[in-house]
Amino acid sequence: MYITRIGSDIISINESNLHDKNLINIPRVHIIKLDFKVPSEKNIKNVMLLYPKTNRYIIKDNVKSYNYILKKTSKKYYVENNDEVSLISFLRKNNKIFMNFMSLSVFEREFLLSDKCFKDLLLNVEIILINREIFEEKKNILIKWSGNVIIYDGKCNI
Repeated sequence: MYITRIGSDIISINESNLHDKNLINIPRVHIIKLDFKVPSEKNIKNVMLLYPKTNRYIIKDNVKSYNYILKKTSKKYYVENNDEVSLISFLRKNNKIFMNFMSLSVFEREFLLSDKCFKDLLLNVEIILINREIFEEKKNILIKWSGNVIIYDGKCNI
């Protein structure tokens, strides 16, 4: 398990903060959430030029547009579960998944956190976002996992 820290290891980029010097000066950003209202090839290329060492991206909305642009690159990208789409449809549709437990319904969260489901889920995802309570509850399982864990503290929006 690798702990990925919001605001330093993972950041969210949109139209308003694309050229933010504070973000650009972060020494090594591992994952960038692309959060443009209207994704464009120009904006995505700008992100890749500003953060040349970053090879992994998260997308949530405008999946078709991002997919069209990102498939032309050698970068890896993950689709984040959207609270407007049923979990079953989402899991069937997307190959590379960023599972955000904070946007799941109570029922979906309880289902995925059951021991068998949680272990199966970890076999099929590389990045999860969970809160501190879930992290402590599942720490013994997560220690053996080779993916990224992002612990949501309620302060930052990713």
